[in-house]
Amino acid sequence: MSSAPPTSGLPVQTWTRENESEFFISTDPNLLSVKAVNAAFSEDFVYWIKKPFPENVLWQMLHGSLSFGVYRQTQAEPSSSFVASPKNTEQIGLCRVVTDGATFAYISDTYILPKYQGNGLGNWLVGCVAETFSKENMPHLRRIMLLTDDVRMQKFYGKMLGVGVIGTEKREDMGRDLVFMCARPHA
Repeated sequence: MSSAPPTSGLPVQTWTRENESEFFISTDPNLLSVKAVNAAFSEDFVYWIKKPFPENVLWQMLHGSLSFGVYRQTQAEPSSSFVASPKNTEQIGLCRVVTDGATFAYISDTYILPKYQGNGLGNWLVGCVAETFSKENMPHLRRIMLLTDDVRMQKFYGKMLGVGVIGTEKREDMGRDLVFMCARPHA
């Protein structure tokens, strides 16, 4: 599998937190780890995926979307000289956004590994997504959508992204119903 730019046409972005060099978020498709994402997809906390995907399918999913990877540096290097690569990072989270890069965004497959939860990484991740799809950065955005079944997450996404509940999807295969959330942020 070769590397490819995200199909959204948006430039690669990387975020770091002030006074912290261990974690960073990037849309660089070259950093994505199919193995790490599939390992997360095989865990119970990623309840919406029943089983891992074939690697070529997952590669297409990740590279055909705007994927926000959450990474931990695995080698201690001075932050000013750190150059991220798959060799010196561990992927610990993801938010995959299916988008045309201008008018539409569907948020999917958002997670932080349980071991790293409680560090504000999920808030930071969705904040980076919100920044990318803000009116300043994407003035023609007409719709942003997602599915969730967690009432707590519905409130979180409502606050962070301005989405509201507009319907329900029956999911007998999951044993739970998903709530469809949507916003027309710049309409």
